[in-house]
Amino acid sequence: MTRFYVLVNSTGIEEVAATEMPQIPEIQKLVGIPGQEAFFEAVYHCYSDPSLAVLVDDDFLRKAHQPTMLTPKRVILQGQVLVVAIDPQIEDFCLLTQKQVELVKRKTKLYQANLR
Repeated sequence: MTRFYVLVNSTGIEEVAATEMPQIPEIQKLVGIPGQEAFFEAVYHCYSDPSLAVLVDDDFLRKAHQPTMLTPKRVILQGQVLVVAIDPQIEDFCLLTQKQVELVKRKTKLYQANLR
């Protein structure tokens, strides 16, 4: 069964097929600005599926990332974000199923200034 993660940035929502969950250095590169060190934090409970987690650069305000997405619960996230799942058995991040990807794509809105 193919698994995925989802990248959201100002250009769109991208479904990425993956054989394994990206490791911490790769996640940091995915949510950060190229050439700058990035650390990430998880944002939970953004979707109706409680196992979904959104990973963002934890220093997005100081780095002046632009708003990127609006979650179904009307949370505005900034910069490039990574959507993954939580595996409760190992209490760690894991890849998404196709059903979860479809939920993310259907319920995520790209941020536009007129959404305020």
